[in-house]
Order: sequence, then C-alpha cells, then structure tokens
Amino acid sequence: MGTTTAVPEDLARLAAAHGVATTYRDGRRRRVQVDPDVVVRVLGLLEVDAATPADRRRELAAVAERDRAGAPPATVAIRVGAPPRAVPGARLLLPEEDSGAGERRELRDELPGDLAPGWYRLISDGPRGESAGTVVVAPPRLPVAPRTWGWQLQLYALHSAGSWGIGDLGDLGEFVRWTAGAHGAGAVLLNPLHAPGPTHPVQPSPYTPSSRRFATPLALRIEDVPAYQRADAATRAEVDALRVDALRVAAPGSAAPRVTAPGSAAPGSGTPGSGTPGSGITPGVAAPGVGATARIDHDLVWAAKRSALELLWRADGRPVPGELSAASGGLRDFATWCALAERHGGRWSRWPAELRDPAAAAVRAARAELAPRVAFHAWVQERCAEQLAAVRATARESGMALGVLHDLAVGVDPEGADAWALADVLASGASVGAPPDDFTPRGQNWGLPPWRPDRLAATGYAAFRDMLRAVLAHADGLRLDHVAGLWRLWWVPPGDSPDRGTYVHSDAEVMLAVLALEAHRAGAVVVGEDLGTVEPEVTRALADQGMLGCAVSWFARDDSAPGTPPLPPERWPERAAASLSTHDLPTAAGFLRGEHVRVRAELGLLDDVPAEEAAAAAERAELLALLRAEGLLPADPAPEPPEREIILAMHRLLARTPCRLKLVSPYDVLAEPRQPNLPGTVDEYPNWRLPLSATLDELRADPRVTEITQAFQNP
Repeated sequence: MGTTTAVPEDLARLAAAHGVATTYRDGRRRRVQVDPDVVVRVLGLLEVDAATPADRRRELAAVAERDRAGAPPATVAIRVGAPPRAVPGARLLLPEEDSGAGERRELRDELPGDLAPGWYRLISDGPRGESAGTVVVAPPRLPVAPRTWGWQLQLYALHSAGSWGIGDLGDLGEFVRWTAGAHGAGAVLLNPLHAPGPTHPVQPSPYTPSSRRFATPLALRIEDVPAYQRADAATRAEVDALRVDALRVAAPGSAAPRVTAPGSAAPGSGTPGSGTPGSGITPGVAAPGVGATARIDHDLVWAAKRSALELLWRADGRPVPGELSAASGGLRDFATWCALAERHGGRWSRWPAELRDPAAAAVRAARAELAPRVAFHAWVQERCAEQLAAVRATARESGMALGVLHDLAVGVDPEGADAWALADVLASGASVGAPPDDFTPRGQNWGLPPWRPDRLAATGYAAFRDMLRAVLAHADGLRLDHVAGLWRLWWVPPGDSPDRGTYVHSDAEVMLAVLALEAHRAGAVVVGEDLGTVEPEVTRALADQGMLGCAVSWFARDDSAPGTPPLPPERWPERAAASLSTHDLPTAAGFLRGEHVRVRAELGLLDDVPAEEAAAAAERAELLALLRAEGLLPADPAPEPPEREIILAMHRLLARTPCRLKLVSPYDVLAEPRQPNLPGTVDEYPNWRLPLSATLDELRADPRVTEITQAFQNP
C-alpha cells in the first residue's frame, strides 16, 4: 500500500496519542505511508473522531487535558527486582484474591521493587479524588524450556480405529504414551483446541474459534467420558450405534474410517468458512498411500458426538455444574451463548437486539428459560477439561521432558461466544490481518476482531489474563500465534481491502508482563511464532524474556544479504522451536515436488507462474546442495536420491541444529504432499480437513517413523 497524500500534522499527533501508525516498514524494510483516510477510519474504531480539523482539535485538547490531570495509569506492570517505580498519588496496594500476590502495602507515591509476583489493586489519590487501578508484578523471565525434541500435531488429522472420524484426546493419549516410550520424545505441540460454535456449519479452522477460553468437544473421546462408563448397557449400545452410523454414512463400504469439512484462510488465522452437513468422509484429490484422499467432515462428527453427549448427560441425571449458580462467570456466559446460538443461530449480531448484551435482563431471562441447554454445554466443557488434564498427566507419567504445548490463536470469530461476552474489550467492526508482502501481494484479512488496547488497560487486562489462564490450565507450554501481535496488530476497517489498513500498537510492556506472570504461575514455557515481518524490538524482547522464537527450514537464511543460501545447521538459533515446516507452509514432500506452486497456480493465486516455478526449483537445488555439503546425501548429484532419502536427510539436518526444541510433523514423515492450510484460500482448498494417510496403528509400524526419530535420539 502506498499514497502520495501526506498525513496532516494534527492527525499524525492524534494518531500517535492513540497508538495508530501513520507509517510502517514493509517486509523489505521500506517505509510505507498510510492513507490519511485509513488513519481516520481506524481512529474511529477507537471512538476517536478525527474526520475534520475541528474534530482533531477537540480530540487533541481532550488528550492534553488528561495529561495535565496527571491521573495514574489504569494498569501498571513491573518486574520482580526492578527499581522502585514512581506513581504519583499511589497510597495503597491490595493483593487480588487468588493472585499469588503478597501482603497489603501502604505506599508513598511509588511502587516498591520487592513485591512478590501477582495481581494487585492500586489505590491512588489524584486531582479528581480516589481512583483504583491494577498492578501486575511479573518475574523477569519466563520458565526455561528444556532441550528436547517432539512432534507438532494437527490433532484432528490423527485418527485410529477407536475415533469417530476425527482425531481425539484418546488418540492423543495413546500417541503420547507410544512416542515417549518408544522414541524418547519430550514434547507434543498441538493445533489450537479452542471451542467452535455448537451450530452447523461447524467452523473447521482451529484459528477462527468461537472461544479461546474453552475447548472443542469434537476432540472428546466419547467412550472415556465417565457417564459412558457408568451408563447401562442400553444407553451404551445407543451411543455405540451413533458412532457406527456416522462412520457408515461417512464412508459406505469402508472398513476403516478415513476422515471432510470446509476451511479457512490466512497464516495462523482463518476467516470463517462454511460446512457441508451430512457430506461425510468423502473422497477428494488422490494422494500417495491413500487412494482417494478423504476429508474430515466436522459437521458430521459434531452431529454424532453431540447426540451421544446428550444421551450420556441425560443418563447421568442432567447435572448442573456449580459455577452456573454464580453471579457471573466465563463458563456460564459461554454455555449461555451456546444455548442462545442453538435457538437464534450462530451469528449473534443477528439475534434480537435485547440478546446482544450478555448483561441484559433479556439474557438473564433467556438463560433461565434455556437452563437445560445451558447446563448441557457447561457439562460438556467439564468433560473436555477432564480429558485435557488426563493427556497432560499422561505426558508427565510417560517422562516427557517438556510435555503438552497448546497453540493460542491470534483472535476469535466475530460472531462467536468470546466476541459476544467480551464485546466491551474488542474492536467490533475491525479485522486483523497482515499488510501486503511478497507472499500475499494483496495483504491478508483474517476476519478476527482485535483487542482494544485502551479498554484492556481500563479493565486491568482481565480478559487477556483469563484467556491465558484458561489455555495454560492444561498446558506445559504455550505457542503464541503471531507473537508480534503483543506489540501491534494490522487493523483493517470494515469494508476495506486488507492493503487499506494500518498498525495499532498495544502496551507491550504490560502484555508481556501478564504473559510472564501467568506462564510463571502455570510453570509453562512459551514459544512465540515470530516468522515473517517482525520488528527488531520483538526479537530482542523474546530473547530478554526467555521465550523461544520459531525457526523453519524454508526461512533459515542469512537475512543480512539478499540471495543467500540456506543456513548450515550450526548457524540456526539456539533459542528457538525448530521445524521443517508449519501448517501454513509446504510439507517436505510438497516442497520437493513443487506442490505448493502447482496448487496456487491452479487456483489463480500467482501472478507469474514461471517465475514461481523457477524460484521453487532454485530453492530445491539449494537445499539439496546443503544436504550434500553436510554429508547427509551423496556428494555426486547424479543420480538424485529417492525422495524418502532426501526427507530423512532433511530431518537429520534439523536434528543437528542447536535449537532447544525440535519438532517433527507426521505430514513430513509420511511424505504427505499437501499442507494442512493454504493461505489465501477458504473453500478452494480443503484447509483443516486433511487427515493423515496412516492411522495411529499404521504410524506405529511405519519404518519411516523409526528412521526419522532415531535421528533425534542420536543427532
């Protein structure tokens, strides 16, 4: 994006006061000026009127008045052991309940440096009387990640003879026990297991969840639910029949489930797609080892599992979780949204106006009327929590050095449960994404509403904290998708194309402190996904925090000069979670075969196909040259080794790197040609619908698994 129109000086000052960028540097470090109209529109999303010079004068005067008043900040972050921090008017510090904080402290205009980690309420005296704010005291660094290796899994793709057409937490527990015992694997990184909505079509993208605070019931192993084990024979037979019928509809005549549903787009984040209820496990594009590749049908799976869970809930006496009786609570709100969505549809912006505010009297009345459905959805979430905890316990009992890492999506569905319950701290109408770059020249719109930095600060970052706690409750580690979003996010105004956006900055000091405190309390390591265009301050902060970054073979090059060859393994960063690829990038086989170019060319996503093909061929040749130079392939380039040998050599190179965490993907081990998600597509490509070509039992017996895991046991 570029423009010759300069941003007026008064607009630039107003934008700076609210964290809205008027210029930025693109992926090639060139300065780009933002269109003044975009700046005005983004300020409007923050409820700042900047349309005319008179409007800007009035808003700038309000900023100056707030500065003169000298009111203490709504939220302050400090680190344990830091020097005392001046806060004029600070009088009293009170530890919040269950915050892990220390004792009540009397203050004199400063925060002391000897505070214990935790959450505090700060009472201050100011020109307008007494005020209350929030103080977050965080340890200086995050927990240290052990040096180990493991797997990165798309759980939905991992299927077995016992699953219901989609990978589940029972499969995951078996996988953890097997790989920890047989290979000494120390970690499993999962795709986000956030909750989708309860209505059809089910959103297949794990990066466009209805809620990041709750888990997907599609991952439940129904037979492991205690109510199933307590149920009478007739109820269990009825539940078993639901599974059998679902698999029969999915794959008529098939002996084993080969797991389909539509997808979503954008690196790490997707835009809402649509489902195909009743389409079952249908054949798709041919792929080696599978014949007609199946596709996971999220709608079919949810219909079957929901029916089974309702049977078990009724058989269990329709229990009502205790939290629902509280005056407020995240579970109560989530379960209420689910019940309302079942009655009024999955898009809450189209509900009757009186139901769009969670605190409204009409919502309280509807909650009472729909009490059985509210209780059911809360009960389902309790079962999800039980099985997530069981998987984590399995990882610990199996001796994994790190354990289970969960992925945190960058945002939520604007029509979902969190967007409804947390509307006061989200910028409704705005959508986050990415500016134009070499891979996506038109930019990206992920369809996800961003946090409002001003509202987060005013509410003590409670929503951000609670979200982190919910995910960390069942995690030994956390991967933050698009970690640069802690500093800034690309906001696209409603109705605009993604190139007509700009960055809005957050208070990274506070965001990082909240993350550090909650990770410290959970004893969890943190990985920040820092691929792509990342400002130097982000890289420095990740290192200072003790957070791992990401290293991926396709990007492991010396950025100091253009056209440089791939880095040898000893030059990869030590402070990183390393892998050959990610869910948004070509698999090992896909890269070697040029599948990533072929598919994008067929879908019309490339402007210059010959140039892309030439670039892919050159990158492939560079990789093979590096593998030969490292002695991982024969020095003589002719004849070229079989693909299986090249993929093994790629993993052996990964194993040689000094990176603290090395991650292997079953997609690469099995030489799957298609990547899980193709950025820039929605329904044109089967995003988030591709199962592995081998079942869990077949994986156990596959000699390629043995070959590749041995490389990490003996690098």
